Amino acid sequence: MTQIKNDLFNSWLNETKPYQAGKTFEELAHEFGFKQSEILRLAGNEATIGTSPKAIKAAQEASSHSNFYAEPKSESLMKTLEKNFSHDIDMSKLAFVCGNGMDSIIEHCLSLFTQPGDSIVNLTPTFIYYEFAAQRQNLEIVNVQRQEATSTEYAKKFILEIDDVINAIKDNTKMVFLCSPNNPDGSIVDLDQIKKLAQVCLDKGIVLFVDHAYIEFADRKKLDAREIIIDFPNMVIGYTFSKAYAMAGFRVGYALMHKEIQEKFLALLTPFLIAKQSIAAAQAALEDKEHLGKIISNNSSQRLWLEIELQSLRFEVFQSEANFLLFKSPKIDLFEKLLKKGIIIRKLNTVDALRVTVGTLEENKRFIAAMKEILN
Repeated sequence: MTQIKNDLFNSWLNETKPYQAGKTFEELAHEFGFKQSEILRLAGNEATIGTSPKAIKAAQEASSHSNFYAEPKSESLMKTLEKNFSHDIDMSKLAFVCGNGMDSIIEHCLSLFTQPGDSIVNLTPTFIYYEFAAQRQNLEIVNVQRQEATSTEYAKKFILEIDDVINAIKDNTKMVFLCSPNNPDGSIVDLDQIKKLAQVCLDKGIVLFVDHAYIEFADRKKLDAREIIIDFPNMVIGYTFSKAYAMAGFRVGYALMHKEIQEKFLALLTPFLIAKQSIAAAQAALEDKEHLGKIISNNSSQRLWLEIELQSLRFEVFQSEANFLLFKSPKIDLFEKLLKKGIIIRKLNTVDALRVTVGTLEENKRFIAAMKEILN
């Protein structure tokens, strides 16, 4: 049988491992024979409460027109976002773009601002997709390590020194990726530190991409970079409907930027990138403030409950401003043992720890009960 020659493929494939998502309902059902209703998935930082009923209804109504393409650039969703944000910030110089999840926005920004041989600065441990997408562009990746620190006997946190980030910038650096709250630990970077980094990047002609996928779970007024973006035309802020809006399956991301960048971005954008149903659902979800508040309120109370319970089991838990907790595991394979009980959490490659999504009280109680059974 004739073999495909390796030199047909891009060289970066030889150095890159495929992106590894968390275990799915289907995989666990196949491996252990569970019904999907019996499986508790706390691995993907999804909102387990569920999607807004208004968003589901809007998607269903939009489905009746599925024989037609959606808007080429999700124009109506961009307008809804602008209306939604204009209550808090001056939108006169700013604009939105939308994408198939935030991943596609990251990819488009890399295509817009970099070329092979350039470098990005990556602040590890963090969202693995920055590195994965940069490798596909044949970019050099400069990693800056976040420092692990102990704040109390059982609580830990990652600290990011902005001066270390600034010192890592090279002559060929074109983008810096900053995730706040950070995945996988939930740590945040204060606005004054983001501003300091943004100014250095502006002076050097570098784009600062601020990933705010989990910002709804934190204090937005104090931590959302939208408060300072008006002064930094080199800043792009990424957001998503996948987390606090409980719409991970709809795959809708968006980004705030200056209009000069938006013009170039839209010229590059793949047309019809977001499905008609997803656009309709996102617009309805933005209007359903009550459902968003329900998800955020649940996370605030349950994150604290879950943190206390994990600490009582003598785990070292990282301080988090997101909808998940990172914790250090003892020398037993908790991940595999939980799978056998129908519970999926996230086993990480970037840090020697486990990550669990904050669920409802009932879900969290099931998770903690399983942990106690395993530890005993």
